[in-house]
Amino acid sequence: MRTPKVTVCLPTFNKARYLPTAIESVLAQEFRDYELLIVDDASTDGTGEAVQSFHDSRIRYIRNPENLGLVENWNRCLALALAEYTIIFHDDDVMLPKLLRREVEVLESDPEVVLVHTAAQPIDSNGAVICIPPPDEWPALTSGLEFIIRNWGPKEAFVIMPSVMFRKSLALKLGAFDTDMQYRVDADLWQRLAFEGKIAYVDEVLISNRIHSSQATQRIQTNSLQMLDERLKFAHATRKLVAAHGADLGRAIDRRTSRELASDLPQMRRWNASIPDVLRYAWAAVRTHPQVLYCRRFLTYFPLAILPPSVIRWLKRTHVRWLSSRWAAARKAHENRH
Repeated sequence: MRTPKVTVCLPTFNKARYLPTAIESVLAQEFRDYELLIVDDASTDGTGEAVQSFHDSRIRYIRNPENLGLVENWNRCLALALAEYTIIFHDDDVMLPKLLRREVEVLESDPEVVLVHTAAQPIDSNGAVICIPPPDEWPALTSGLEFIIRNWGPKEAFVIMPSVMFRKSLALKLGAFDTDMQYRVDADLWQRLAFEGKIAYVDEVLISNRIHSSQATQRIQTNSLQMLDERLKFAHATRKLVAAHGADLGRAIDRRTSRELASDLPQMRRWNASIPDVLRYAWAAVRTHPQVLYCRRFLTYFPLAILPPSVIRWLKRTHVRWLSSRWAAARKAHENRH
């Protein structure tokens, strides 16, 4: 079998509603030298039939005999991928046509780049754009400690996972995705890769990232204390990683963790968590991460999280519309300058 330049891994589980759109977006890429590896984690909703409706030689479909779980299935994708350049794509997201071409160009132009990611626009369950992302969220190149400082800084910049193309051999060398994590498991791997070379950013919207209530993130957020455990695991892993490279970012990590724990409260309520569950989460956050009491956001969001979910969703939509208008204007001005 000929080795393609890129493997687009599409791990999937019970997303037959969205999966065909995700597949179509991959098959519509301008760059053509890739395989689409779909690894079905024992779905029960007709996912296999949805995949088999496509007839394209680049599609390789594998069904797990039993459900491995999210992260284990990602690692199985890496083990099965043929190409060195690899993406773990989400089964409910949409690639815009230039994504693979632009990212391959970056990786081919600089052998020190180990990972490249792009700007992304969030969309709702029906595919409508929720907001336009701001420009200049990341520098064009970062690496090592600089990347981690940016990742844990006050601007709250995120690497959007389905936009990431990385060098598979390095990811496997570092142990791939940590199966002890769920929510920030991708960010954990990106941080480890950052000490192996450069992280590149393409400031173009090349992904539509779907936000909806059946996502794994929302299930974690509403599952009582699982998100708290995830936050603290990621903070601990980052402290260990930074210390291994002779640095200490303890205060920055504590501040960012406090802000994220504060933000979890209204987010839980937004996705219909009960008030007792929100209060239990807040108390556990204070008990395990006392620094949260010095976080202005926590003191603001705690009473907000008692409001009805419908009110919180309305406030969120209003805030996003306001941000989107600002960011769209900023991005347009940025594009005019360049």
